[in-house]
Amino acid sequence: MVPPFAERLTRLSLELGRLDQALRRGSAVPAVLFRQRLDAIQRHSAVDGWLIDPWYLVAELHGLVPKVVGQDGYERGTAVDAASHAFTLWRWYARPDAMQTSAIAEAEAFLNDQSSGWGPILDAGIAFHRWLQAGHPRAPFCAALSRYWHSHDILRTPLILTGIEALAPGTPWEIKPWLCRWLDALLTETRDTHDLLHQLERARTQALEKCGVQRRHSRAPQAVNVLAIQPLVSASMLADRLGMSMKSALQLLSAFQDRGIVVEVTHRRAHRLFGLAGMGALRDVVKPPTRPVPGRKHGRPRKDDPFTTQSIPDEEMTQLPPPTRLDPLQFDYEDLAAAMNQADEAMLRSSRLIARLKGQKAS
Repeated sequence: MVPPFAERLTRLSLELGRLDQALRRGSAVPAVLFRQRLDAIQRHSAVDGWLIDPWYLVAELHGLVPKVVGQDGYERGTAVDAASHAFTLWRWYARPDAMQTSAIAEAEAFLNDQSSGWGPILDAGIAFHRWLQAGHPRAPFCAALSRYWHSHDILRTPLILTGIEALAPGTPWEIKPWLCRWLDALLTETRDTHDLLHQLERARTQALEKCGVQRRHSRAPQAVNVLAIQPLVSASMLADRLGMSMKSALQLLSAFQDRGIVVEVTHRRAHRLFGLAGMGALRDVVKPPTRPVPGRKHGRPRKDDPFTTQSIPDEEMTQLPPPTRLDPLQFDYEDLAAAMNQADEAMLRSSRLIARLKGQKAS
């Protein structure tokens, strides 16, 4: 009898082969790895119960300040917790520390030892099921899967394909239906990665077309290739890669920006970062730097300062409650004055007594 997952396994094997061949011919593999890692973190976070915007993670990784999200303290705190969870997953996949490296090595050893004779793909799924059945965490095994696909020559590129959506609520836990769901999730991730590769290659081709006709010694095509590989590029980085002056690199990036080839994501006038037009979503989440209001002096503004008055919309001014005048309260200080007089008299008597005692000792 044919197992229920045989057809799924065949489709997944074909898609993995197509993806591996496309990545071998592609020129934007580093950008694919960067974006596919973000997609994997977003999927994993959703299964863990966190809805994240991966561009907030990109902003944090590049030293940019993301905008504050949420209407109140609870929503803003939830956004911070989600970003922290996403950063922890990024550490597992990209730069594990000593503890995480040890846990990944343990999961990798478990994965290689659990051979069931069904081939490397199904063996990995069965090992994943047994790992979770034993109560182990998901993150180290998902990180070990990336190395597993590469070590078994399934993918030459270290992509993060985990089938994590098979752990979503409502998925049956029996081994056969769970394997079917896991293979479906892997197939979806594989096709999404293939679409992402086509999207990035198409963005590179469109950027080259927008460059137009260039001189024979122009560095514009090479700059586009650098931008297609590196997600974010500064003028100094581009100048170092292409062997040109920083001024020329900045002029080239400015010309690209005017033609809509690149977007500047930092909202700054110096130390700027540029990416291809597809990185516009990152610019939307980055908080612009605080700049002084032109014409306004230093210090606390006066109540009738025109800059302060104009900065408040009229509809908000009308919603402010009218000021209420409080009548001053009348206090009776007679008892307090009498108590202070008594304290003064006591201190005077004490000083006289001390002076008399000192005189007696001297005589």
